[in-house]
Amino acid sequence: MKQEDHISNASFVLGATGKERQEARKTHNCAGIAIEGSPMDIEALTLALDIGDISDMDTGVNVHQKLLDELFAEFPGVPDGIGETNKHALVRLQEVKATQEPIRMWVCASNPEELCGLYYACHLLVDALAPLSVVRVPEQIEKDNGIISYHSTRDIVPEAFGAYTACEEPISELRRRVYANTWVGLVHENAPLRAVINGSLMGLPKDFYDFALRANMPDGKFKVAQLIGKTLGQIPGVGDRWLFLRVKAMLESGELIRVSAATEDYPYSEVVKRNFAYRQ
Repeated sequence: MKQEDHISNASFVLGATGKERQEARKTHNCAGIAIEGSPMDIEALTLALDIGDISDMDTGVNVHQKLLDELFAEFPGVPDGIGETNKHALVRLQEVKATQEPIRMWVCASNPEELCGLYYACHLLVDALAPLSVVRVPEQIEKDNGIISYHSTRDIVPEAFGAYTACEEPISELRRRVYANTWVGLVHENAPLRAVINGSLMGLPKDFYDFALRANMPDGKFKVAQLIGKTLGQIPGVGDRWLFLRVKAMLESGELIRVSAATEDYPYSEVVKRNFAYRQ
């Protein structure tokens, strides 16, 4: 955005009074704070490094592509698109070793995927001379007499990014090496899952989040979307796709019973129920 730019936003209303619906339909302009550079300077890494085998990441992203294929299996073309975006971003990171272009990375401290990405990038650039910095987006921000909670940088609306550059801090050479060593430790451990526990990133078993899914299951039948949505609201850092895979694992093990299949265009619309005869 340029400083004088405004972005028109769209809204939809569920329920509410007639006056509230009329107010919501009005055009609103959202002004943002300008950030230097252009959209061509922005790269996205969607590596899902908080999940699965990370032992061979030094050989490239192809080894992790199988996991992305599994995560987004219900969305044709999405895994390949993410893979191409990742390859392009990693090529740019390798070029930085020669160009010494400054790199700014964005993370939410409670998000294990983004922290893993930060540590992995520092590992790749541990000996590079390019300046590195990180924007640690606050988990809670006061705005307009309310509290905004961010569990992921994906939650941030585009025009809000500029305001959070005030949280930017340089990554010193020492800290870069510490982060790189942290990544090496995670690779050596190579746990099935990584999560932020008491502020620390650590390896965990793949069923770690299952307790939260079970706690949110009603006794009767329910939609998978409702279960995932409620769980996401309680546990920061975990993604909906991983929770969906865990629900599928519960269906395969017999812990859950399928009541009705999902529609082709919405995999979370499946209706399931507990199997009270199931024993772990």
